[in-house]
Amino acid sequence: MAISRSSMSKQTSKGGSKKDACYSKVKARYKVWPSAYASGALAKCRKVGAKNWGTKSKKGGSKGRATKKR
Repeated sequence: MAISRSSMSKQTSKGGSKKDACYSKVKARYKVWPSAYASGALAKCRKVGAKNWGTKSKKGGSKGRATKKR
């Protein structure tokens, strides 16, 4: 059976969608893919943007923690 060129091009382009920056960042962080945690992280990343996802904001130094004296 001969395969036409049009059907060959359809097969090669199938499944080759581009992945965004959030997809690659989240996939690198989570070992199990797909999982509920990874899917939730992907949704949060897409909501805030790839540049802002995964960065922690610094809070006021040692004001938040009380040191215990013994």
